[in-house]
Amino acid sequence: MNILLGSVASMETIKGWIETVNEEFGLSAQNEACLRHFAAMKDYYIFIFEPDWYAVLEPAADVWGNREMHVVSYYTKKESRNIRLFLMIQRKIEEIAKAWDCKFLIQGSHLGDRLFKYLEHSGYKVATMKKELY
Repeated sequence: MNILLGSVASMETIKGWIETVNEEFGLSAQNEACLRHFAAMKDYYIFIFEPDWYAVLEPAADVWGNREMHVVSYYTKKESRNIRLFLMIQRKIEEIAKAWDCKFLIQGSHLGDRLFKYLEHSGYKVATMKKELY
């Protein structure tokens, strides 16, 4: 598995994934904004790059010093999506969070609600809410 600290992650690889994901979700007009975000933030991230999927994680701490791992983004190519791969990705994310001695693993979805049923079943609790303002 290709797990990289952001400082060594290739912007060309990041760009390729941005284009793939944004094309599927009709967000290609946002490619440049996504590129700017990753260029500014990538040194703070952990990347997992595989041929059929990727994940972006951000280790952090809350104001009380509890270590957290935020799942910034992950994506699986349409033709590779299946429950076995999904569960493997979830296990890998949790394994990395534990390796970083994180107390909390934080993830959600801005593209749909299907993930939330799995997260709730897996022990996640509601901690944030999101409201669209326009």
